[in-house]
Amino acid sequence: MKTTKYNTSRIAINITFSLFLLALSSCKKDNGIPNNNPTSPDTTLKISALSNTTLHYGDTLIITGSNFSATALNNTVTINEMATRVQTATATQLKVIVPALGAVTGEVKIKTGTQTASGGNITYVPDIFVAGSQNNSARSLATYWKNNIAVTLSTEESALNSIFVNGNDVYAAGRERINNLQLANYWKNGTKTTLGTNESAANSISVNGNDVHVGGWEIINGFDLPRYWKNGAGTTINVNDPIISQIVTGNGSCTGIYVNNNNVYAVGSYRNSQGQFSPWEFTNGIIPANTIPNNDKHCFANAVFVSGSDKYVAGNQNNATTGLAMATIWKNETAATLTAGTASVGVATAVFVAGNDVYVAGYEQEDYYGGGPSFAKYWKNGVEVKLSTVSSGATGIVVFGNDVYVSGWENNGSYNVAKYWKNGVAVNLGNAVLNSSGNAIVVR
Repeated sequence: MKTTKYNTSRIAINITFSLFLLALSSCKKDNGIPNNNPTSPDTTLKISALSNTTLHYGDTLIITGSNFSATALNNTVTINEMATRVQTATATQLKVIVPALGAVTGEVKIKTGTQTASGGNITYVPDIFVAGSQNNSARSLATYWKNNIAVTLSTEESALNSIFVNGNDVYAAGRERINNLQLANYWKNGTKTTLGTNESAANSISVNGNDVHVGGWEIINGFDLPRYWKNGAGTTINVNDPIISQIVTGNGSCTGIYVNNNNVYAVGSYRNSQGQFSPWEFTNGIIPANTIPNNDKHCFANAVFVSGSDKYVAGNQNNATTGLAMATIWKNETAATLTAGTASVGVATAVFVAGNDVYVAGYEQEDYYGGGPSFAKYWKNGVEVKLSTVSSGATGIVVFGNDVYVSGWENNGSYNVAKYWKNGVAVNLGNAVLNSSGNAIVVR
């Protein structure tokens, strides 16, 4: 009996101790000792901040966030749906180069793996390039302005007629006179390439990849002939004169070059068998038939623009009754006159198409018989917008976002001054006490 009582007490003590250990273990868990099922980390792709929201082409944008790939190529960054170049990458920061957006605002997006994230919009400030000439005390000098700052390309008598911007490269085409001989040239980032060997000039330039296309004229065997240069190699444009059904070589010029989807379009004019100037056009250098209709009076094709399957040519043709020039736009060889030519003279110098809207720049001498001045104008879908009330001319036109930019010049009473108009508001470029002119415009 005595032994049995001792064993029962021992068992009770062991049970009590075991319960104590269980309680102690429970207390430790409640006091922060981790369990074996931790919460998974957040792997969501996120953009938390942008280093700047007002940017130009070529600026560096720093994007801060989380769960980026540390391998730059594994992150796809777009601004306004335009791909950017990712310079460096970590899991929390990307550095990208701002592309040419083609719009004044753009949404920043990132795709990494299967995830996408948006960082909001940036405001894009475009660069404005105007090509032309500006006099010093002795002569006219080939000049272009970038954001109103002049860049002079020559110290000789010279001028620029066209400009093209391709990435970081600025191409400008025109003429330069050395030793009393004027030659067609183009400059790439200030380095000159001479195109003509005889008296010549370059009127228009377009660049596609590594190919440089230039249109102009050159005097050969006594005729100033339409000329087309590709990468410096020149070709004379011989035109099929429909009046006599023959290929003719005669006075004329190539005045417009445009590249679209690797196709090269060119337009110009030549003196036909009747002694009148007629327009011509070609695609990819094929000898053209005279497909731009005209009334056998003087008719000039000055610029070309291609949008989708539609081709637009800006120029002028004479009124069949009065003989006065009418600013004209041809869409797929169908003419629409912008000025009447009854008592005025009008010329269309440039064309730009944005969506369904057709913009044409030029000028009109409203009171031809009274000897009044010409006025810079542009037409949107045939509706006139007058840019100046003094003697002036419009030479180029670009639409960027909702903004309309027009290059040209305006007389201040003593001198012609280079300028551009943004939505009708003039911005002076040239010196107010020396002649200058803006002859073409690009907005990037």
